[in-house]
Amino acid sequence: MIETKPSIPSVYDLVILETADSSRAHAERLAAAGADEGTLIWAKSQRRGIGRNGQYWMSGNRNLHCSIILRPEEDLDTCCQLSLLASICTALAISRQAEPLEELRYRWPNDVLLNQGKVAGITLSGKVTGPQVDWLVVALNVNVYDEPDSEGLKASSLRGEGFQSHDRVLLLEAYTREFLSWINRWSEEGVGPVTKEWLFRGHQYRDPVSLKIGDDVISGSFEKMHSDGSIELANAPGIEKVGLIDFFTAEFSE
Repeated sequence: MIETKPSIPSVYDLVILETADSSRAHAERLAAAGADEGTLIWAKSQRRGIGRNGQYWMSGNRNLHCSIILRPEEDLDTCCQLSLLASICTALAISRQAEPLEELRYRWPNDVLLNQGKVAGITLSGKVTGPQVDWLVVALNVNVYDEPDSEGLKASSLRGEGFQSHDRVLLLEAYTREFLSWINRWSEEGVGPVTKEWLFRGHQYRDPVSLKIGDDVISGSFEKMHSDGSIELANAPGIEKVGLIDFFTAEFSE
């Protein structure tokens, strides 16, 4: 299959790889070596995709795997809001190829669901020195063509859900435009517009939520989202607050 080169905003420095261990790992190595902010890695195929908690991401065939390098001035807690932001950008990009009745939802903190199946996942990783974030990688995997099982969860894909258009190049183009627009807005206005948009497709009051943090699983019903993007869950012990920073990977992959 011959694919055209993506037409993306000029602020990105696009690196196209026919194959890689993962777009995230490759981006992390480039970031550690001094790559500029805005470097965008697109891996057409992955041998060892990385999901949340370092788990293996089944990459499938003709899906989208990309990672963006950032060198933010904000502290780590603030930077972790980018998992919500990237989820929004992914859903908006998918919606450009969707039929009107397709259901797109968010699962906190970093998943996008299509018709109740996981269609995309985002991870944040980087290097932190004290309060300073030296660099950050926002990695995205989207099931465009195939829908391999992901961590035992029901999966979906654009093609599997009957999208007449399931083109990963178009999806990458739309995602990079949305990401640029939203990160500029986040820098100027803070996280308020992000949380407002996220809640439009995100958890509703009393929705059941189950989160794996390291070896622990926290479950409860969704109570509220705080202004910083953290959430409150109601469970047997009471109300438990969970922060976005719990899902950040501080050390990059070798």
